[in-house]
This record gives sequence, structure tokens and C-alpha cells, in this order.
Amino acid sequence: MDFKNPGFTLALFIILIIGSYVELTFGGSGYLSIIFFIISLILLARLLNHRGTSQTLLKPTKKLTILGSVIIIADVLYNFRTSSDIQTLDTMLIFLGISFIAFSLKNNSFSNIGEFGIYFSSIFLLFFSAVYVLPSRLDLKIYDYYGFYATTLPSLFILQSMGISLKMDSLTTFHVYGIEDIFYKIDLGCFGFYSILLIISTVLAYRLTQPAKNNHSLAKIVILLVIASYLANLLRIIALVSIGYYYGKDTMLLFHTFLGWALFAGIVLPIAYFFLRTTSEPDGTIEKI
Repeated sequence: MDFKNPGFTLALFIILIIGSYVELTFGGSGYLSIIFFIISLILLARLLNHRGTSQTLLKPTKKLTILGSVIIIADVLYNFRTSSDIQTLDTMLIFLGISFIAFSLKNNSFSNIGEFGIYFSSIFLLFFSAVYVLPSRLDLKIYDYYGFYATTLPSLFILQSMGISLKMDSLTTFHVYGIEDIFYKIDLGCFGFYSILLIISTVLAYRLTQPAKNNHSLAKIVILLVIASYLANLLRIIALVSIGYYYGKDTMLLFHTFLGWALFAGIVLPIAYFFLRTTSEPDGTIEKI
């Protein structure tokens, strides 16, 4: 298989953008987050560099530059005035503002990445508002129930079958009694929401910016990545609780931030390699996605 296959590059981009997001948002290494983000942009530029200008759905104008600048300044000022930390909505709003500015530049590579970023961040913000922000404002804990039945319950069942002593306290919290008692809270990030939304946003944005490369393979890649994301989050919980049970809280915290995206990468890359090799055409060329 040729590693230049756009599907494999797309999968690698998603892994790096998830790694960058996790490192930035969940207290990991800021330097590592920047490195991942830069590499992901390089991969994205390679994905988009063969696109014709006729495929551009948006038109760059000075108004978009002004709009992007206003979004960035407004978000930064709001967080400064309220003494708030930069969180999920902030990172995507700032990225949306940067994308508007980049799209309006005369450089073709920056413009292509900017258009992708506009769709990517807009789609993420739309889905995130629908599944988290709006239910939270209405005091609906839909995501907690999803997390409990889809993630917490199966992972705790496996942990108990491994002989690990634990007790559920609520839908999202439990105690584990190993070499020390550890209280765990499984939040939105552990449910796989962020990675799944990033996957969907990436693929939809790619579809909008690369309409000439749309076929059934893209849908298969989405399914592949979503399943991998779910399994990675499940394995992450099992691994972290096991580490805490046998080696204590401090050791568990060493693995807390990066273990999720590392498992995601470990699951996705070999499967993506095998899957995309089987979707190559018999003459050795690669099908478009």
C-alpha cells in the first residue's frame, strides 16, 4: 500500500488533531500539542493541494478577514474579563476566526486550509452545541446516560471480571479500592464525544472541500474511525483504573492525558493501513475517497 493514499493521510490527520486537542485541553504538554498541530496542518495541506479553484464553495473577501478578527478578539476579551480558562468552545471559535483570516489570504495553500478550517470548526461547534451546550442549559444529562451505558458500565464490568474491587457512586463516578482508594469521575472527554465530533467534523469538512473525491470509501473510513475511537476510550478507562489499582494514583496520572490518543493511534493506523490496502484498485492504483 502507498502511504500517500489520501484516506490514510486523512486518518493520520485525525489522529494528530485529536492528540493536539487532548494535550491542549486536558492538561498535557503544550509543546507537544503545537507539534501535533503543525504536523496535522502539513498533512492537511498535502490532502488539499490538488484541489482546483473551481471547487471552492466560499469566496474570500475582506469581510471574512474582519469577521475572523472580531471572533478572535471577542472570545479572548470575554475570557479575560470573566477570568475564564480557554475551553472547548473557545479553541474552536479561535480556530474559526483564524480560518476566516487564512481563507482570505492570497496564498493558495493557506486559503485551502482556511476553507477546510471554516467548515471543520463550524461543524464541530454545531454538533457540540447540540449534544452538550444546549442539553446542559436545559439541565438534560443525555450525555451522562450515554456515557454510563456505552462506556462506564461495560468498562467497569470488565474491570470487576478482572478481580478489581470498585463501587459505583453515580452515573459518572466510582471508587476503586486497590493499594489506595481512588475516586474516579468519568466526564465528557472519557465518553469519546470529543474524538467522535472531531472525526465527523474532519470528514464532513473534507467532503465539502473535496467534492470530486466523494464515494462510499469515505463513509467506511468514518465508521472505522468512530469504532476505533470508542474502543480507545473503553481501553483507556480500563487501563487507567488498572494502573491506579495496582500502582497508585500518581502513576495513573502519568498516563492520564496521552493514553487515550495513543491507544486511538495504535488501533486506527494498522486497521486503516489494512482497510485502505484492500480498497486499492487491482492495477495498484488507489481509489479516490
